[in-house]
Amino acid sequence: MRKTFEVTLLNQKFQLKSESDEKYVQRVADYVNKKLFDIQEKTKSVSSLNVALLAALNIADDFFKMKHESKDKVHQARSKVREIIGLVDQQMNLDL
Repeated sequence: MRKTFEVTLLNQKFQLKSESDEKYVQRVADYVNKKLFDIQEKTKSVSSLNVALLAALNIADDFFKMKHESKDKVHQARSKVREIIGLVDQQMNLDL
């Protein structure tokens, strides 16, 4: 069931509807808000649109980096599993 939550981003209140719980929605809003204020502080931009777009790019960058790291970890895990299977196969052949 979707619930309505109020969050504040760049000192502006927004009503959000989500099936997630309030704690999760607030955590996401806090993350976005931190990005927004970090960008605003670094760029000294007064344009909310510019700040929002730069924050969106930073969040997308975070996402793609984590996605890439996740793929690398899956690849490493698969390689290790294949290596272990190879060692087990070798040991089983020695035992026969």
